[in-house]
Amino acid sequence: MRVYLDNVAASGRVVGDLTPAEEMEALRRIESAHSAGIIKIVTSRESWREQERTTNPVKRAKLEAARSEVSVVANDHVVLGFFSPLTNRYGSVVIAPIITDIVDEALFADLRGLGLDDSDAKHLMYAVTNACLASSRSTPTSSTGELLWRLDVRLSAS
Repeated sequence: MRVYLDNVAASGRVVGDLTPAEEMEALRRIESAHSAGIIKIVTSRESWREQERTTNPVKRAKLEAARSEVSVVANDHVVLGFFSPLTNRYGSVVIAPIITDIVDEALFADLRGLGLDDSDAKHLMYAVTNACLASSRSTPTSSTGELLWRLDVRLSAS
């Protein structure tokens, strides 16, 4: 079972700044389940993009250093095609991929229609399209504590 961490949770696990304290404790329990091999925590490149906007250089460096600790979901971008803007007289060609980070346009539109901002809608879209449980503050019932409760229920049932 994979558990998707949005940027709030992914950053919180590194910096340890989730509030209230119960959220941080829930995240620690999720990490323990990951370490024990019960679940696998994942995130997306959207978290990385959000972390790159962190203005505190020390905090940003911590976040960048910890990236290899959490796997990135496979489906967080789609190659739409290729663009070949340059060809020279010797036959050299430059080819650049055309990429989008919207992997399910209908789902993304639905999430945006519910009032989620772009980033929150992307996180939930990535969780859904990659068959993950989602830890996200995008909706009131998707806090880390709520995720841990749902995770406990699923693990108890197995």
